[in-house]
Amino acid sequence: MQTSSLVFESEEAVAPGDPGDLAADVRRAGMDLALQGHRGDDVSARMAELEHCARQWARLGLGLDRLQQAVHQGYRAGSDRAYAVAPLTDTDAAIVAARRHLDLLEAVHVRLTRAYTRQLPAPVDSHQAAARNVAVALLRGELAGPLARHSGIPISARYHLVAVGLPRSAERDAAAPVVAARITAALTSRCGEGALSILGADGGTLLIPYEAVREGELHDLVADLAALTPNPPTAVVVVAEPAELPDAGRQAHELLETAMSLRIAPGLYPISELGLYFQLTRPGPARDVLHALLDPLEDHPDLLQTLGAYVDNDFNRRRTAGELHVHPNTLDYRLKRVHRMTGCDPATASGLWRLRSAMVVRRYTGRR
Repeated sequence: MQTSSLVFESEEAVAPGDPGDLAADVRRAGMDLALQGHRGDDVSARMAELEHCARQWARLGLGLDRLQQAVHQGYRAGSDRAYAVAPLTDTDAAIVAARRHLDLLEAVHVRLTRAYTRQLPAPVDSHQAAARNVAVALLRGELAGPLARHSGIPISARYHLVAVGLPRSAERDAAAPVVAARITAALTSRCGEGALSILGADGGTLLIPYEAVREGELHDLVADLAALTPNPPTAVVVVAEPAELPDAGRQAHELLETAMSLRIAPGLYPISELGLYFQLTRPGPARDVLHALLDPLEDHPDLLQTLGAYVDNDFNRRRTAGELHVHPNTLDYRLKRVHRMTGCDPATASGLWRLRSAMVVRRYTGRR
């Protein structure tokens, strides 16, 4: 039999892992696999890259059918290119090449399917479904005892109720089932069968038995769970007994919605830290007065930006100046102008309190 000596221009390097262009990575890798396989080259490195893509694909919650389609699109393009550059006129050589392509396609589909399925979370079993139903019943104030006893799920005398909010992102919705399964598994592993969760694409609610987390450990636990999400979440925690959970859940999620509207930095916040924000954003005469306080700065966006950065940096002068890329003296000059135009002195506690409150109101109502 005759073999063909093929020379192609170099294939593009594949850099799998960019969620925004993962399908393009798969297509490029599939094309290169076809080109290298047609030549009879070693394709192990390309196979490994495609397996890495498959794991990324599963982590984002994308369907296996779409992965296989992307591989086929790339492989077809590579095969067409291979035969166009060096057509095989010898029958024996054509048969060998065809068999090699079939073997490669079989191998890549087996390995990609294995890599994809191994990355998926374990399917939700009846116990996990029961745990979710117990959590729903507790948060609605319904009778949860019979279901909990039947499922072997202990009900705690007190819970850390954690309202979790996930910021919007391109991959958030697709990854939601995977993220929820991972958080649920991690929570159960750390806190036992009595830890409950209800999670979706926007976030949800965790019910962590009070006795399962020692003093000062809750922040570390939530930080570990946050590492499993695509983007850092914002969370609000309140301690409540089972009978108090419906009201506590509503209050925690109201505060969470306020915090996310104000673009407060991601992290875990006790409910006491956000009470003032909540009150400031409720309609009424006090909010109207604070809303008008910064009106004199309306035509001076540099001053509004400076004041906002100063508030966000907890009134740290050097950090604010560095963030704005200005000299600290320039920052001082701008803050003095804020004082002259609003009547509130940022150098005093009372002035800072009023300015910060006004900025909270302004951000909540959508005016920047």
